[in-house]
Amino acid sequence: LSGFGSESLYYLATNYLMILSYVKSGLFSLLLLGFLPFSVVCTAQEVVNFRLPDLQGRLQDIAQYRGKWLVVNFWATWCGPCVASIPHNIELVNRYGDQGFTFIGIHDSTSGWDRADAMVKSKGVNYPVAKDSDGQTTSTYNLQFWPTYIAIDRTGTIRAAGLRPDKVEDVVKVLIAGDGGNTR
Repeated sequence: LSGFGSESLYYLATNYLMILSYVKSGLFSLLLLGFLPFSVVCTAQEVVNFRLPDLQGRLQDIAQYRGKWLVVNFWATWCGPCVASIPHNIELVNRYGDQGFTFIGIHDSTSGWDRADAMVKSKGVNYPVAKDSDGQTTSTYNLQFWPTYIAIDRTGTIRAAGLRPDKVEDVVKVLIAGDGGNTR
């Protein structure tokens, strides 16, 4: 493990179970784009569609985002790093929204949803926030840690999962550039 800084080793250690689940699936490769610690990139793994209620009572259906780059942020109001990443998430939507990029937050099912509406309003969140009412997405994506980000391409294929909040923009840039910025 020489060459890994203490930050990289910490990330690897704290996300071991999630990373191991991607390795066991056999549908992974490491995305080494000069921004270690790494992101796990799934190749040809189709996103599992789910429909979840958002704060306005509308169902957020992942299939409705086909044709756009989508980042899904699994978060919770009780998670300090999740709350700290909200301003960056807002900035990503502002910066890349006109390039076919969109974002959705999915709140953890266990607790804190009662504080989500006030937090979303106070922080000026500019993307939909839905609730994983029954733990469906937590189970499907084998979430172990919050926040967890997943990047999905225009065809509904997961391209990156297990992203650190400070690395999401790097992946968005690479994915948009690889698509030629085509906004279809």
